[in-house]
Amino acid sequence: MKKLLSLSMIIFASVQLFAQVQFNPQIGLTFMKFTDAPAGVTYDGKVGMSLGADLRFGGKLQFQPGVHYVNSVTAYQAEGEEATSGDVVYKSLKLKTLVAYNIIDAKQFKFRANFGPSYDFLLGAKDKKSGDNIKSDFKNGTFFLQGGLGVDILFLTADLGYAHGLSKTFDYADAPDSKTAGIYFIVGIIFGKGK
Repeated sequence: MKKLLSLSMIIFASVQLFAQVQFNPQIGLTFMKFTDAPAGVTYDGKVGMSLGADLRFGGKLQFQPGVHYVNSVTAYQAEGEEATSGDVVYKSLKLKTLVAYNIIDAKQFKFRANFGPSYDFLLGAKDKKSGDNIKSDFKNGTFFLQGGLGVDILFLTADLGYAHGLSKTFDYADAPDSKTAGIYFIVGIIFGKGK
């Protein structure tokens, strides 16, 4: 009897959870750059893009996993005898697991804060000017902490956030202790009932 009761409670909780699931495809802009540039070098974030989708589980408090393809661009400029400049274009697959809380939780309008870890799998990197493949200069993946604010109006959603790398970006001899950081702005559509 106890097993049947436990199974019934698990099924009921699962049905309630999935009754509040939402699917949120998104597209957006990124402005990512490398931190802690070596002496004589400057880095600056340029416009990149993001395309992906999140799931939202829950009501006022939500668990929000997502998968996004990210194409980021960082400009660099080196001074001195070997002065050079250009853009590094790097592509990655971002897996994120955010927790969101609706500060305002009205039926047609929601204002929320979200926060959590993410991991970027590096898919490729190249120097835009020369076309050289420089993926081997980068770590294969990077952990991030990210967070932001968002709004839902009817079935439309928008988020503005900041992501900061926790692990080193570069992977070569005498590489600087640089990490990747920057802001993102994404918009999307909400499918599903939710709460």
